[in-house]
Amino acid sequence: MEIFSHRFYKTLEDSHPVGDMGDNDVIVCFELPCNARQNRTYKKQPDDPLLVPIYLCDAKPPKMGYYYTSARTSTPALFGYPMVIAIDRETAKDIEAMYEFITARLQRWTSQARDLYTWEAGSPIDEVPIHINGFLPVESITEITEDGKIVTVHASPSPPEGDIVDEKRMSIDEEQDVLGGRPDGPPRKVGAKKDIFNLRLQVNHKDLGTAYNVYSSSNRWEAWEDRIQNADPDGVLLRDDDAFYCEFDEDKKAYYFGDNQRHEHALWDQWESFIHPEYEESKKVNAEKRNNGISLQDCLDEFTKEEQLGEDDLWYCPQCKKHQQASKKFDLWKAPDILVVHLKRFSNNRSLRDKIDTYIDFPIEGLDLGNMVGERKIAKTLLNQGVDIEELKLGNLDEPLVYDLFGVDEHIGGLGGGHYRAYASNHLNGKWYHFDDSYVTPARASDSVV
Repeated sequence: MEIFSHRFYKTLEDSHPVGDMGDNDVIVCFELPCNARQNRTYKKQPDDPLLVPIYLCDAKPPKMGYYYTSARTSTPALFGYPMVIAIDRETAKDIEAMYEFITARLQRWTSQARDLYTWEAGSPIDEVPIHINGFLPVESITEITEDGKIVTVHASPSPPEGDIVDEKRMSIDEEQDVLGGRPDGPPRKVGAKKDIFNLRLQVNHKDLGTAYNVYSSSNRWEAWEDRIQNADPDGVLLRDDDAFYCEFDEDKKAYYFGDNQRHEHALWDQWESFIHPEYEESKKVNAEKRNNGISLQDCLDEFTKEEQLGEDDLWYCPQCKKHQQASKKFDLWKAPDILVVHLKRFSNNRSLRDKIDTYIDFPIEGLDLGNMVGERKIAKTLLNQGVDIEELKLGNLDEPLVYDLFGVDEHIGGLGGGHYRAYASNHLNGKWYHFDDSYVTPARASDSVV
């Protein structure tokens, strides 16, 4: 997904060219516990989770003409990074459960992640301390009072006095003993705070909001009371193309994310380096091949190996009249008089375009393709069955399919440019030469292999 002005601007499919992205574009990926909806083979299932975009925005006092008092669409002041979440249909039946679900996702974007939750002092003896956002709980928790002041509450026998926004305080009293708490234990998470943000609902955010139009009246707000009255028979409150807006009061926004200039508590620009295991394994294999080299026979075996097609490359079966996941395989059917082997030296995938510099070892003399040519195999089988292969014009079985090297074309440089040179054998005198534009120098056959 591409992000622009704190909302989703474009959905990037697997086939989207990398060249269409600029150096300053903000591209984010979301790993969701469901099938990708961008896949052309995706078919909607009744139990599929609902994909909902989430936007963070400022909450402003209601006034005439603003979208709080009007059903017409107005643009809220967005900030931060939008998100995409997959909500199962059971969670989508309860507004409070959806609020808790969203709060859990907000942990990624704020350094004040612990204070998204209400805590109690002590923990049951057999309970393991809870980790939040990769950190252990501390002995003090910061709270925001109703007048916007920040108060630090200590998990100690003498907690500070005063009203805290949370309904439950970090205190040690007789009730903790009844609950089996331990005064010297770490704080225990009770649940998400209820007053961090106001969860609002907007409809008609097609394609995860990339088709959003600030001038369109179709992107209207809908009250939860109306949605509850019009819920489906199963009680699910969400519908396709819904979007969540999390409205933050000024003090809450400043505490969890920082002010509009510094955003000192926000983690929007902090990313952990993640290297995919398959990429690591591929690099390891390529390094081994580069050091040890591979043979031309390995390349031919790879070319004729059976390949399983993926879900994006389905084959249409003419018998069952639908697309199926199939396999494909190339074979060498007929051997030419002069064999030209083209080694693929450039890689081009979704994220990287580069030159392949793996060492390929190939024989100077005696490359035998007799066991790989399909025509020769079929001819031998039919001959053993008593079939006259001369009438079928399947070639001479006694002719050896052995090739000797007589020329190599090489490229020096990278993907952006380079220079071509060549090694070739003179059939008149049997000597090898190196050709570099107008420069020709004597060479050895082994020089072309290095």
